[in-house]
Amino acid sequence: MIQRVCLIDVSGFAYRSFYGMPSMVRQQDDGSYIEIGALFGYCSAILKIMVKFRRAMYVAACDSSRKTFRTEIYEGYKASRKSMPPELFTQLSLIQDACHNFGFKTEKIPGFEADDIIASYTKYLGLQPGYEVIVISSDKDLMQLLGCPQYRSKVRIYDPMKHKEINEDDVIDKFGVPPGMVLDVMALMGDNSDDIPGVPGIGPKTAASLIKEYKTLDNLIENLDALPKSKKNDTLRRDIDKAILSKKLAALKDDIDINFQYIESPDNMISQFLEQYGFQSLLKYVEKIEEM
Repeated sequence: MIQRVCLIDVSGFAYRSFYGMPSMVRQQDDGSYIEIGALFGYCSAILKIMVKFRRAMYVAACDSSRKTFRTEIYEGYKASRKSMPPELFTQLSLIQDACHNFGFKTEKIPGFEADDIIASYTKYLGLQPGYEVIVISSDKDLMQLLGCPQYRSKVRIYDPMKHKEINEDDVIDKFGVPPGMVLDVMALMGDNSDDIPGVPGIGPKTAASLIKEYKTLDNLIENLDALPKSKKNDTLRRDIDKAILSKKLAALKDDIDINFQYIESPDNMISQFLEQYGFQSLLKYVEKIEEM
């Protein structure tokens, strides 16, 4: 029997829930009020996922801090990102409590990001017999996971925003290349959202064109001197070190030690948690999850 493991980027869901939901407050027993809008949005989104992918183990991957092995390599990594809004920060513990009550295994590993945890689980389970891996995310960086020939047939990425599975055609539409070439394209073009520099003046189309022609960044580097003389190619030759650095920053860490035991996520504590915060409108999803 194939055992299904669903991997969730908690921070991604939390941010989308925070910005996608109006403010909601709830009075506590001591008379004080707490903000729960993001918590409600998170629970709603996750329950819909659990209805779609029933009979599964859920792993909630969490970021530990802004300091990771990437910031040790490059201090500018994600340096321009604004701090988390305090109204969301105060709800993170509630969201993690929701993960516990939903029966998820929560993973937070110092020095690594949630994407690295997801990549490591994907590789570990993808190389084991009897598992199906479903990555629940709309993060473009995770498209790299569809490019490994050793386990890509066992890995699916489901975009919860578009309510569809991401396939190779979607990756090509996004990056101009198939999944196995995504990382090399990212190395050349960089990523403004993460402050990954890339090569100045090399945009997505040029990066995809170069990698399609030369197949890999390493092969492109070996042929730099043969490139026609032009302003863009001169920049490429001069700043190729930035591409090498950017590839290290963009690459997902997939060899973190995983202490794994398959335990199907139970649903017996979800209703109690939802009722605790007054989320009665979400109880209908629990009934669907329990249907067999």
